[in-house]
Amino acid sequence: MNRKQSSRVSFSHLAEQRALLIALSDDLSLPLLQIKTSLELLQSQKYSVSAVAAQAKIMSLSADTGLQLAEAYRLVLQSDKLQDLPLEPVAIGAVLDEIAHELSGYAEEYSTELRVDVQGRLTPVLAHKPSLQAALQCLSASLIRAQAAQTQTGDHHIILGAHRSEGYVVAAGVFTNIQGLSDRTLRAARALVGHARQPLPALPAGAASGVLIADMLCSAMWQPLRAAAHKNMSGLAVSVPSSKQLQFV
Repeated sequence: MNRKQSSRVSFSHLAEQRALLIALSDDLSLPLLQIKTSLELLQSQKYSVSAVAAQAKIMSLSADTGLQLAEAYRLVLQSDKLQDLPLEPVAIGAVLDEIAHELSGYAEEYSTELRVDVQGRLTPVLAHKPSLQAALQCLSASLIRAQAAQTQTGDHHIILGAHRSEGYVVAAGVFTNIQGLSDRTLRAARALVGHARQPLPALPAGAASGVLIADMLCSAMWQPLRAAAHKNMSGLAVSVPSSKQLQFV
């Protein structure tokens, strides 16, 4: 690659990062606004101890969501190094269980049942665990918000799922009943980042950057997110290579 080509690649990468930062700043404003609103309510009225505790829980969940996004974005900034990181065998079921535990309170606030479903005995996958966990956690939080915004009434259900795919590959992702998510909308979103305020029209304001961050982290390690199905539910998943050394353990 000559100097001119290298310059173009660097500029393209910089533009992509800037565009994602714009989307991220929009999404981070939501948890900060939620915290500000809760504080204003506490300052303007007298609340019981239980009511104060409830508001404190909301603020804590909002802060956690913002911190998760910021940490995942930090990993995206280092994505050019992910390919050089040694991949290690990771139990995908354990990762999904940990994410479900971390997001249990957040899902409860959105009246969402969050459960893990791993089909069959899956061998460990080869992954950079912090990036895999950050990607699926951001994706989960975004789809929790998106589903609640699309259907205001009734209980919501989201599955953190994994199943065997073709060859030595495991498909792992987040599955729900959100309308409008497809490979086509994902391709369009990648092209619209930085050019449209809402690159994913199927998702409400405050949810797009989590999906885009997950997509970039997965792309840096293996391949982008894709539309998939699990237990008759649609969602977004990534194909993760199994650890061949452990196939017969």
